Amino acid sequence: MTVWNDILSQVDNLHNVVESHAGADRKVLEQIARLTEKAGRIIFTGVGSGLNATIPATYYLMSCGYPAQYIDTTELIYNLPPGLKGCVLVLNTRSGETAELIRAAEIARRQGISTIAITNEINSTVARLADVCMPTYSRWDDLVVISAYGGMLASELVLAGQILGKLDEVLADLRAAAGAIGETLKQSIEKREALNRLFAQSRPIYLLGRGPSVASTHGGALVIEEMSRRPVVSMVTGLFRQGPIEVVDERFQAMLFEGAGEPARLNRILAHELQKKGAGLAWVGTQPLEGAVSSPAILSILFIHVRE
Repeated sequence: MTVWNDILSQVDNLHNVVESHAGADRKVLEQIARLTEKAGRIIFTGVGSGLNATIPATYYLMSCGYPAQYIDTTELIYNLPPGLKGCVLVLNTRSGETAELIRAAEIARRQGISTIAITNEINSTVARLADVCMPTYSRWDDLVVISAYGGMLASELVLAGQILGKLDEVLADLRAAAGAIGETLKQSIEKREALNRLFAQSRPIYLLGRGPSVASTHGGALVIEEMSRRPVVSMVTGLFRQGPIEVVDERFQAMLFEGAGEPARLNRILAHELQKKGAGLAWVGTQPLEGAVSSPAILSILFIHVRE
C-alpha cells in the first residue's frame, strides 16, 4: 500500500467518476436544479481537501453569472449561519462523517436551509441529513486524498454544469481531462529528478496560482505537508505581489500554476520577475517556461519526492 497507487489510480478513477455521473439516474440532478433555481445562490463548504475541491466549481458558476462562494466549514458553523438564509448549502465531504460537516447539516436543517451532500458515502450521516445526496463515485485512497480529491472536484463541476444548464458540455470537458491524465502523469514522472533537485533544500515551498488553480495550490500544500512534514505556503499570485514578493532571492523556490486567459499572462510576467531575482521555479501549464522545470501537471510527483 503506497501513495504511488493513489497517484496512478487517478487515471481509471476519473474515467469511472465521469461515466458514473453520465449514466446516473437524473432524478438527483433534477432535484438539485429545482433547489438551486429557487434559491439563486449557492455556498459550498467543506474541510481540507473537501473545501479545496469546490473552488473550480465556484469560479465556474461565478464566471457564468451565478452567485457562488466557498467557506471553510470550521468557520461556517460558528458565527456565520445567519448569512446562509436563502442559499443552497453544498456539503462536500468524502466520508460524510466529518464532525463539522454534520454540525453544518444540522444547523441548516434547523434553519430551513436547503442542503446538497456531495459524498462518497451515500448512507453517511451528512447524506441522511441533506435534502439531496449526490454520490462522487470515487475510489478510496490508500494513504492521502489524491484520486478521491479529483473525484470530488469533478463531481462539484458536474453539479455546477447542471445548475447552469451545461451538463453535457461539462461532461465532455471532463471526459477530455480523463483521456489526457494518463499522458500527463507519464510526463510528470519524467520530471521527478529535476523536481527533487529544485525543492530538496526549500523551506518553505511556495505554491502560487490564480483562479481555479487556487484549488491546486491549496490542495498541493495540504498533501505535501501531510506526507513530508515540510512547510508549504499556498497563495494567490496577486496577493503574493502585495508584500510577500519581498522574500524572493536566490534561496526562493516556488511552483507556479499558469492558469488561463489574462491571469495566465500575469502569471508568466511574475515568473520572469522571480527568475530575475534568482528564484528557482517549477511551472505547471500548457506552455513551457524557459529556465523552469516545466510540466503540464507535476504536482503529483512532488507529493512523493519531498518525502524521500
